[in-house]
Amino acid sequence: MTRLEASAWPLAGGSASVFAIAVVLDRLPWQAAFGVVTLAVAAWAWPSPPVAGAGVGGVAWLCVTGFDVHRFGVIEITGRDDAARAAVLVLAGVLVAAVHTLAEARGPRRRADPVWAAFHATTPGPTQVGVPAPRPGGGAGLEEAAPRTSDRGTE
Repeated sequence: MTRLEASAWPLAGGSASVFAIAVVLDRLPWQAAFGVVTLAVAAWAWPSPPVAGAGVGGVAWLCVTGFDVHRFGVIEITGRDDAARAAVLVLAGVLVAAVHTLAEARGPRRRADPVWAAFHATTPGPTQVGVPAPRPGGGAGLEEAAPRTSDRGTE
């Protein structure tokens, strides 16, 4: 999986989740909505790369500011409180994703799946193009083939 693919689904799912949570919790005090949204950012950042965690945190700040803090869709930094909320949400996403990345890097190495390895195992074959591979019974197997018959009826 490429870095872009690894970021796409957590970023999309996390953005949709924090949007829905911010809209649903808009009647509660903003501190309660902020806490729940921070947990959602952490949950969606866990399986994602740190850049996607930062993106989810940024979207979460936009949603919390627009729906819970100002309630009328005003998205602006009005002081240190808004900057602190943005920093907490973005850092929560980055730190959780970085911890997961480091934990996977320090964990045991994954081994190849034996079924996958057996399926993709190569057998030594001829080096020339067009030469049939040797068969276990000997010979090239061309003389053992059944004659072709037409399936159109009479010709």
